[in-house]
Amino acid sequence: MNNQNRPEIIRIEDQNFGSHVEHWNLLTDEPCTEVPKWLGLALDAPIMPMGLCRQEAEMDQSTWLIQGPSKEAIQLTQVIAVENNKPQAVKTAFPCFESPYKVEAKIERIISCKSNTQAVLRLNLGNNSIVYAFDSLYSVNHQQYQKDQTYWVHLNAWAYELEAVAEGEQLVVDDPASIKHHRALNDILAANDGVAPANLQEQIDAWQPKSEDDKAPVTVDFSKMVAYLYGENIGQEDEAWFQGNVVGKTSFEFMNQAYTVYDVTLIHDENQPAILIRLATKNPAHQNFEIGQYIRGNIWIQANIHNIKQ
Repeated sequence: MNNQNRPEIIRIEDQNFGSHVEHWNLLTDEPCTEVPKWLGLALDAPIMPMGLCRQEAEMDQSTWLIQGPSKEAIQLTQVIAVENNKPQAVKTAFPCFESPYKVEAKIERIISCKSNTQAVLRLNLGNNSIVYAFDSLYSVNHQQYQKDQTYWVHLNAWAYELEAVAEGEQLVVDDPASIKHHRALNDILAANDGVAPANLQEQIDAWQPKSEDDKAPVTVDFSKMVAYLYGENIGQEDEAWFQGNVVGKTSFEFMNQAYTVYDVTLIHDENQPAILIRLATKNPAHQNFEIGQYIRGNIWIQANIHNIKQ
């Protein structure tokens, strides 16, 4: 593939991605003893996903991507260095699982480590929506990615911390400049049938309060808000904060441990379909949220890309 057709690639040091140890800690309290045993079991019943590759000749011959155990809900993923078609060493390993929710996205940027074993993708979902996600299939897909190509991206996440959003949670805004911006924006949108005019900022700057009520503090209800904030550190943007609505709940087992799975809204812009993501957690404190409830917390977002949008 012509290099000119690839998305923008940023190379950073491997350690800037952080360690997968904290991710394994979400699955077991004893990662140093349990994970090597699990990885061995994975190799007893392996699968080798091809991602976007349609034949083995298209795949990177310097690595193998092996997942397993093949029939488990959670797949233990290993990227293995290969020389002369013989495995040499495990480069990295991490847990992943599949989500049924897929979105159309273009890959705007790839943040990859110098060893080229893992990457975080900047995904443009359209309508000014950007999501960063760890690429679970990067070692087989990285030679296939093209800029301006639309892909079907399955989004899933592991939950670090989750909490319920209190009913009627509010924030009082009393800063005069913020009050003016809020009142002006509402008035201007109301006067334009909800459509922002081309000179929106100019109209906001020119807007003046018509009464003392227009200067009063503004109360904002956060209890029904959907929000997503990606991580600030380069290479760790996939570590995100979110608040969203629970629209589905199920469970599965892995290594005799129960996991609760929530389907939540990650992004929901007005007049647009919601972007859904599937979250998994083993923490007993996170098992009692219900459908319809708003929750928030810190999550690790992953992306699985198997197909382009035709």
